[in-house]
Amino acid sequence: MRGRVGRGLIALVSGAAFGQLILVVATPFLARIYGPSAFGAFSALVAATSVLGPVAALKFDVGVMLPEDEDQARRLVRLALASSAASSAGAALVIWLLSSTALGQGWSLVPFAPLWGAALVFATSVFTVLTQAALRRRSYGVVASRALFQSGGTAGAQLGLGLLGVSQIGLTAGFLIGRLVGFVPLLRVSRPLLSAPTTGGYRATVREYIRLPTALTGAALINSIGTNLPLLLVAAAFGEVATGEFGMAQRLITVPATLLGASVAQVVGAELAQLLRERRTGAQRIYRQATVRLGITAVVVGVAIVALAPLLPFFLGDGWSRTVPIAQAMALAAAAALIGSPLSQVYTIYQSRATALIDAIRVALLLLAWAGVAVLQFSLIEATWAISIAQTLGYVLLWWYGLRLVAAQERTLNTGD
Repeated sequence: MRGRVGRGLIALVSGAAFGQLILVVATPFLARIYGPSAFGAFSALVAATSVLGPVAALKFDVGVMLPEDEDQARRLVRLALASSAASSAGAALVIWLLSSTALGQGWSLVPFAPLWGAALVFATSVFTVLTQAALRRRSYGVVASRALFQSGGTAGAQLGLGLLGVSQIGLTAGFLIGRLVGFVPLLRVSRPLLSAPTTGGYRATVREYIRLPTALTGAALINSIGTNLPLLLVAAAFGEVATGEFGMAQRLITVPATLLGASVAQVVGAELAQLLRERRTGAQRIYRQATVRLGITAVVVGVAIVALAPLLPFFLGDGWSRTVPIAQAMALAAAAALIGSPLSQVYTIYQSRATALIDAIRVALLLLAWAGVAVLQFSLIEATWAISIAQTLGYVLLWWYGLRLVAAQERTLNTGD
């Protein structure tokens, strides 16, 4: 198992790294073509859709890896896709309603924002479903290649549309095109799970996996709110230019670290699910080993962010000077996310109801920090520090309780309950 885990981890990390390299290479050109205001509108709309995207499939996608029966997995795939379609329509309504509020002003430069939002939510959700189908077969190489397809499609489309003068929707449309291109490697390996099941029924499947939508969807929604709320709050309080600067710092700092962590999470999740299916011990060992490896990486990433941030104005061009202190303030949370986010997969694998409480506390920490920002009338940089500290505390809590879950599962297996 150790060799398989190592090879899978290398494949996914390599795919994520090369995918991010494509985006990093394209970023200075995009920054000069579009500017902070356009990036602000794009970032705000993506943040809003990223709140809804992870829960659009009602977490039926997570269950795809769990059943031994192939037809059961096929039904879960279909339930996830149907839920994604319905949720995307709901997303359009939510974004339309928010468009007249302070939060919605962040994406006011994007025409037909509700329709773009619905398309992004649906594409993101389907992308996740197909990824889970590929992970069920441990096709780590295919999952790694989808990052290259997605990043290449996104960068190429955004640059092409920008050069054609499509400035209002170029970033958003390019992002959607990249998601669709990312489907290409996944469809081949996922095709067996897309066929119609020949045995069993959907009612029994829903009953067996009812905890996925009832216990995990709400928790995932709270978690995604906590992840994306900072940018929306910045958009409401500081305007589109500040949102663009904040969003650019996230693009170059937080998002690459998160995607690297997501690659680790996919391997850890797949292996923990295998242990659970076979009722074998070893989960604590995987959790602790991943913590040590991620911790070393997190320290390196955090130090690199602080040291290299002063180069951002040369990299991005005129109008991006505030990204330097913003990125440095984000370094603490980015390092913490690299540990806490991947290992939070244990909450999903064990279908823990505690995840809702943990994520609610994390959102509460964020809102408490933002209340301090409002009362003390912090600047954008000071507000970013407050957000970063609150997020770091939340990741520490997430990791600590995840360790408790793994230990409890091991005790259950050892006692034979």
